[in-house]
Amino acid sequence: MDEDMPRAEQRALLEYAKAHRDSFEKGGASSNEIRYFTYAGRAYVLKTPLMTGERLSPFWGMMRDVFGFTFEKQMAAMPALSAALGRNPHIPAAKLAAAGEGMMIFERMPGTSWPVDEFPAGGDNARRLGQYIGYNHQMLGPTEAFLGTVESADFFRAAWARMDMCITEHWNGKGATDRRVRRLYFALRERTFQSSASALIMTDISADQFLFDGEENLAACVDLDAYVVGPVEWELTILKNQVRDWNQFRAGYETYWPMPSFEDTSIFFSFLMALNSYEHKEEISGYWAQYLPL
Repeated sequence: MDEDMPRAEQRALLEYAKAHRDSFEKGGASSNEIRYFTYAGRAYVLKTPLMTGERLSPFWGMMRDVFGFTFEKQMAAMPALSAALGRNPHIPAAKLAAAGEGMMIFERMPGTSWPVDEFPAGGDNARRLGQYIGYNHQMLGPTEAFLGTVESADFFRAAWARMDMCITEHWNGKGATDRRVRRLYFALRERTFQSSASALIMTDISADQFLFDGEENLAACVDLDAYVVGPVEWELTILKNQVRDWNQFRAGYETYWPMPSFEDTSIFFSFLMALNSYEHKEEISGYWAQYLPL
């Protein structure tokens, strides 16, 4: 929350947004409806969560099952989360101005969005991103505990339960794709996986959660929705597929602590995410084939 804005002004901002929402400029609509507006000479972004109650996409259903995540819980945690990320010295994070009435209002950050998951090289993006993630993993995990952000008390037990459900309900067909998915599932069930540490991670991290300047340099992290406390290897697994210069990323990350080995566990996190493709099973033979032995 914007600690510089008095409570009365935060309430006034919320009331203004509630009264005039339909007149604001429309942005995208996915997990949130996005609208842009100006109030008292300052530019803001209004986010209204759409994935509430039982209206969940496969990804957000996974987040609920594994972490107990709901947007209602995350909205309550957002003031502490935004403030903590705001202390990261490497990449600015969206600053929460006010939250309530089913809305989150952030100060609008300079920069433009990026259309794909992979991060552009920019001037020094890999190293800065490594520093940003390393800071979060060390400083925002052990030292600042959970910030009110949801966590899984027994991550791997909850993740296996989610996989079991997905296989039983969504990957039980006789087709070749379903059979391939089940074969990998049963092979993974014979193995034991563990994490080196839990910390603050973004489970769907990608370049399109950030803004970039005109030289394609990282300018800000603006999508804070899927931050939870979970295995650091999950976030590293995703980033390994999205960062071109991994050596520079590692150098930046290890400004704060040694990068853990995640080669053995990466298949677990990739498969957990891949199972969410049950509404678009062609992704198994396309996108996921490059990351999983399917």
